[in-house]
Amino acid sequence: MKAKRTAALGLAAVMAASLLSGCGAGGSKSAKTEITIYQSKIEANEGYKKAIAAYEESHPDVKINLEAVTGNDFAASLKAKMQSDPPTIFSVGGFQDLKDYGDILEDISDLEVLKNALPGTTDMFTKDGKVLAVPLYMEGYGFVVNRQMFEDAGVDFESMMTFEGMKAGFDTLKAKIDSGEMKEKYPNLEAVMEYPTKELWIAGDHDVNVALTHDFDTAKAAYDSATLPGTGFADYKTMVDFQASYTTNADNTANLNSVDYTASLEGGLAIERVASIKQGNWIAPAVETTDPEVLAKLDMLPYSVPGYSDGKYFVGVSGYWAINSKVTDEQKAAAKDFINWLYKDPAGQKIVVEDCKFVPPYDNFGDLKAGDPLSQRIMDANEAGDTMNGWVYSGAPNTWGQQAAGVEVQKYLAGQATWDEVTESSIKQWASMRESQK
Repeated sequence: MKAKRTAALGLAAVMAASLLSGCGAGGSKSAKTEITIYQSKIEANEGYKKAIAAYEESHPDVKINLEAVTGNDFAASLKAKMQSDPPTIFSVGGFQDLKDYGDILEDISDLEVLKNALPGTTDMFTKDGKVLAVPLYMEGYGFVVNRQMFEDAGVDFESMMTFEGMKAGFDTLKAKIDSGEMKEKYPNLEAVMEYPTKELWIAGDHDVNVALTHDFDTAKAAYDSATLPGTGFADYKTMVDFQASYTTNADNTANLNSVDYTASLEGGLAIERVASIKQGNWIAPAVETTDPEVLAKLDMLPYSVPGYSDGKYFVGVSGYWAINSKVTDEQKAAAKDFINWLYKDPAGQKIVVEDCKFVPPYDNFGDLKAGDPLSQRIMDANEAGDTMNGWVYSGAPNTWGQQAAGVEVQKYLAGQATWDEVTESSIKQWASMRESQK
């Protein structure tokens, strides 16, 4: 009896083991591949949620988790995330990220959609011939104007595509504001422009970019340079002076250092207090929230510098995704497939443009139109080749654009520095900051 019982128990154990083994094999086949996206473009989160839902519906074997942290806090939060719960896909934005995470960036050179990437859009995250991050969206800046307002003043929008044409148009509108001719239709209108130099990135990063493009073709070239030749600072001065001269503080430019982004946008352009600000397509959602009717009147003029960048918009990629090389092969495959779907499948492309409100850095989006006139203008400029590199400043020493160039412009506007001193100090600080950041 004991022998029979032992044999029976042994058989039961074998059957149980076999059953468990079978369940394990079946479970692994039916289990979903789960990936996590950790991203910094908080404005696009609802669009991403829509994309994920659509993708999961057609790919039931994949589960995608989405986490978003605002850009101001993202760098620190990503470092913490990598220590506790590393994501599959994560946002990267510049050379510091390449330095910090270079050892875990998956080589995605074989990503299908990269065949359609616009020239130069993968350069920042290409190392030793390997593409290590996929470009997500482009942004562009120039002079955002209330086109209807200028046309009501008798100025043809197309006549302002050069610096001289823009200056003539701005002068015409200024004269009509000063004479009171615009008051009845635009009771809030005070000035042609606002120039919020309290925001160091406006007079720093963006305006100094024109100077840097004289010396460097790319952000990488700037990043690799220990010194700044400074050959473009005369053009930098031209654009600073131009903007300041059309504000209500033209006769006391020190006051511009107290004007912030909100005053220029939600409290300026969006309520028709001013007719123009130097900004990019990213302002469209804020204008739409304030007054959708004003957004419909807007358009964007190029960042025209006389004899240098007439008719050109400053454009560049400002967001990338990388894939974590430490995750499983199944997760890598799912991550790549989702990115390819997002930028190659018509359903994904529609969400990218209409819901995420991105200007795609790819040439395969056909006739898809942007959801706002500013993004459409940048898409058209890309197609026509009417662009210059708007992100050369991202290759400057860390914080140089704002804490060196931006601060020096504030001193200039306040009458505390000559332009020669602005130039000399900015050049010296480039060298010292580059040396200290080695």
